[in-house]
Amino acid sequence: MSDLVLVPIGVAVGLVGALIGVGGGFFVVPFLLRVWKPGTFTPETATASSLGIVLVSALSGTWANARRKRIDVRMGLVLAAGTLPGAWVGRRLHQILSDRAFAWSFAALLTAVALYLVLVKLKPGKGLLRGTSRELVDSDGQAHRYELNAAAGVISGTLVGVVSSLFGVGGGLILVPFMVVAYGAPTVVATATSQFAFIFTSLVGLGVSLIDGHLTPEGWKVVGLMGLGVALGAQIGVAIAKKVPERVVRGILAAVIVGVAVSMVRKGG
Repeated sequence: MSDLVLVPIGVAVGLVGALIGVGGGFFVVPFLLRVWKPGTFTPETATASSLGIVLVSALSGTWANARRKRIDVRMGLVLAAGTLPGAWVGRRLHQILSDRAFAWSFAALLTAVALYLVLVKLKPGKGLLRGTSRELVDSDGQAHRYELNAAAGVISGTLVGVVSSLFGVGGGLILVPFMVVAYGAPTVVATATSQFAFIFTSLVGLGVSLIDGHLTPEGWKVVGLMGLGVALGAQIGVAIAKKVPERVVRGILAAVIVGVAVSMVRKGG
């Protein structure tokens, strides 16, 4: 398999990530462990490389969403505040998890993600938590109103930090529904703000990975080539976010994720 195939794969990952507000790590980690040059990556090195790709996706998606004025910077910073301790804990958990435990844990996470995609239909509106009133007017002139509860945001950010660093994912499948349900934020704002928060989440986890020496030369190559595709895919995803039926994306993605989860269990022992 040519290394250049990583570029179109990255485009697909970045596109889907921008559409539903995720970093794409749920696909990248199993791909590196089970498909891409089997035996080259360990759970530690695969998640480190995935965090690098999530960072590229977050930067590209944030740039595109910022031009469309869809990001609530204050809300993103509140959510990101909890990622520092959470990301540190997540990377340290690698030291006590066996490869088999990692495979089964990741498969459980993937199964939960698939169920979420199929069963949960988020409807922005009045949030469950009371907080500071927020209003964001996007580049189309549409006003979005919701509330921000800082304490709950920090707690949610901590959980996202642990999950992100442990499994090499962005954590959007936690952040997006949290913002919609708890804050009443519209989905377009939640996905954009989620990608903005990924910048901090992935930076912390990637920093710990670099200190621990988990980003290998092969990992750097994957980040460079797949990251190039992810950056392009994220731009496309943001541009067509309001045109693609959400149920179509959710259905296809859920089917792929179930297949990946089964593969993780079968090959994880």
